Formats: sequence, C-alpha cells, structure tokens
Amino acid sequence: MKVGIGLSGGVDSAVALYLLLEQGYDVTAYHIKTVPDSIFLTKKITHKVCCSPSDTFDAKKIASFFGVKINIVHLEKEFRDTVIKYFLEEYSKARTPNPCFFCNDWIKFGVLYDIMIRDGMEYISSGHYARIIDGKLFKAKSVDKDQSYFLASIKKEKLSKMVLPNGEYTKEEIREIAKNIGLHVHDKKDSQDLCFVPDSDIPGFLSENGVKIKKGLIIDTLGNVIGTHVGLQNYTIGQRKLRIATGRRVYVKAKDPKKNLLIVGGKDELYSKQFIVTNLNFLQDKGNDFTGYVKVRKKFKEVPCKVYIKNEVMYIETLDPIFAITPGQIAVVYDEDGAVIVSGVIEKEGWNEN
Repeated sequence: MKVGIGLSGGVDSAVALYLLLEQGYDVTAYHIKTVPDSIFLTKKITHKVCCSPSDTFDAKKIASFFGVKINIVHLEKEFRDTVIKYFLEEYSKARTPNPCFFCNDWIKFGVLYDIMIRDGMEYISSGHYARIIDGKLFKAKSVDKDQSYFLASIKKEKLSKMVLPNGEYTKEEIREIAKNIGLHVHDKKDSQDLCFVPDSDIPGFLSENGVKIKKGLIIDTLGNVIGTHVGLQNYTIGQRKLRIATGRRVYVKAKDPKKNLLIVGGKDELYSKQFIVTNLNFLQDKGNDFTGYVKVRKKFKEVPCKVYIKNEVMYIETLDPIFAITPGQIAVVYDEDGAVIVSGVIEKEGWNEN
C-alpha cells in the first residue's frame, strides 16, 4: 500500500518513516516549504525553529538513508494566504491565535494531503504523537508528547486515510530507535516557536505586516486606571509580569479592543467554569448535549465538563474552574476513552454572548 509521509527533517517523522517501512508500506516522502529560506538569513535566531533550510537538508538526507523518493513541495503562498493571514487577523482583534492548530488542517492535512492523494497515495502519515483507531482520533500513549490536541482540526472523513505510527511510542523510545538504526537526527532538538517568526519577535512581525499597535490604559475590574499598556497585542490572558506597581499581584483578565483597554484583576478573578466555543469540528456525533473532558491549552490537563450545542455554537461548563480562559485559543473535548469528540475556537469567557 502506498503511503505519503510528511517528512519535516526531525527525528519524529524520520522514525515514523522507518516504522512504516518496517510495516511493509510503500512510502514516498513529502517535505513542505512554508516560508522563504531568506527569512532565516535575515533574522537573529537563537533556538531551533521548524521549516528552516537545515530541515530541508536533513529531510533529503533521511530520505536518502532509507532509499525513498522525496518531493519538495513549495507551499509558501498557500501558507501566507491561510495561516499567516489568520494569525494577523486574530492579532489585529487583540486575540491570541493558535496557528499550528490550523496549519495541520489547512496545510499539512489540507493542501499537502490533497497533493498526496492526487499522487496516488492510499494513506497519509506524519510523525505526530496521536493514534487513529476505528476512525477515531485518540491521545497518544505518551501523555507528555500527545499531539491529538493539535490534530483535532482535521476533518473526520480524512481520519480513515491517516496512519500515525508514533502514537504507540514515547519520545525517548523514538530517539532510541533513531539512534539504534543510525539516523543522524537521533539527538536533534525539537523545534520551538513559529516558523514564520523564527526570531520570536511577534510585535516586530505584526508591525512589519501592518497590524497597528497602540498604547492605552490599564484598568482594574472596578474601572480604576492603574497604568498604561504598550499595545494589547503584547499581552495574553493570564499574563502576570505587567511592569506596573499596584501593591498586589495582578493578571491580565480581559482585553477590550474597541476601547483599547487592558483589564487586570487578582488571580482569583481569572477563574471561570463557563465559556463559548465556535468554528466547531466534530470527530464524533454525540448529539447536542453530552459530557466529556475539555483541554484549553497545550500544557493543560483535561477537566470534566458538560457540553451544550446550539446553532453551531458550543457552550461548555466545567466541573472545576479553569484559570485564564483565552479567546482565540483552542478547546478540545475528549470522551472518557481519550478520543476527540469536537474542537473549536474559544470566543469568550462566560455564556453571555453580548
């Protein structure tokens, strides 16, 4: 059976390729270019970032090591027209986006998926840590490396064509396999931050791309002015280090882009049990009223919740309050077995839609 695998140049996809070959698949590798190589030559980069020229070199070397064909696919325009456009639009609204989540849907398992299918691939694979069982997307064996949260944007009909061999392994086991078979990337560092902002200077990137950042007032939950912010885009919900003297610890509670206000409060004021989610993607049909376990950030343990669906909007109520519900971030609801039920974008804390 023919399988196309997204080969990033890292250890995860390299070992996934090896595992597919061991299972008898006829594998073709695909390496995508999402941003121009020149961006890595003009920015000061101090850590490992994905999609760099060195990753392309490594991907080619890995493919050669295994004797498989590799296709270099240039998707710079598609990436800018979708992922970067979304990123800029969200920041212009003073929200906190999750571009990696939508890159999986729009690019890796969107445009690239379609290219692989057109090339005659029967299955699609990657080095992600998650599992596909009976057409459902499950969490990986490794709790620490599980990436089902980021894959929950993928459309349900595509799951039957996906193969994720790394889901049964821990990261340590993957690195050990890579070392044992002689892969040169066995100790390669994991990528950090965004491929299109390799120097981590998000304010600079926003400014370069026309997002206006204006100073404004910081107020507390009673409406008292307690300081000045340097642009709402420079803050996220739950942030504590605000460089203002208040006599107590305060955290970013909310942002009001219409009035250009940053609203802060004590830590106890940032906990909530209710929030609204839109842009829903269902991977299981549970009706309009069900229970599950919701995850609202990458490094966050799921909490029990009740879910209500009305007019394609999801209302979530958790058993225990959650700290810093963040508009623009992703909520993923799992069933009791660890399979994704539905995902979507957090619109706001509370159920008041005004």
